[in-house]
Amino acid sequence: MGVAKTIAFQSESYLLDGIISKGEFPQERGALILHPHPLYGGDMYNPVVTGLERVFLEAGFTTLRFNFRGASTAGYAGVEGAVIDASNALEVLRSRGINQFALAGYSFGGSTALRLASETSPILLITLSASQALVEEGGFELARLAEVTCPTLMFHGSSDMMVPHGDLSSLASKIGSDNVETTLLEGEGHFYHRSLGEVLNRIRNFLVQ
Repeated sequence: MGVAKTIAFQSESYLLDGIISKGEFPQERGALILHPHPLYGGDMYNPVVTGLERVFLEAGFTTLRFNFRGASTAGYAGVEGAVIDASNALEVLRSRGINQFALAGYSFGGSTALRLASETSPILLITLSASQALVEEGGFELARLAEVTCPTLMFHGSSDMMVPHGDLSSLASKIGSDNVETTLLEGEGHFYHRSLGEVLNRIRNFLVQ
């Protein structure tokens, strides 16, 4: 599949740990994969996160997953802090010559990915169970999502008891891209116990379009 290397990088006063993986040949495209809420057990080893990593590696991306502050360190600072952490993680990819990058995130990570995508220029964006309340945390205006102009793929479970499934269409409607695909997964909850395989196959197809 590829070669994985454990790394550490600075984000403000925090030293964060991550795993960068790449295939046999040097890749010009990277994928930053963002995990669920660090205060509720989310970290870079989450099975949805590692599933996303696997699909991106198969598609020829170099991948980086890492632990937000609050997961492997103290200092949780909400989505705003997570965006800073993710921005510094992007610099890790850029330092390795990767200037084309995708963003993918699950739950808290998906909400962070949306905000980061409005400030950067990803080549594509994938979110699973992103939360509008988290996106708006700290006064972020949803209108800023109009700055997201890359192809975007979004998923949410219809039976999600943690994040309202209506957030899917609400967030998608604010994104500026002309290519936004949304999938409401019937009977799925927040943890993708039923449909993770289906979701990963959809993402495989999305990456080769």
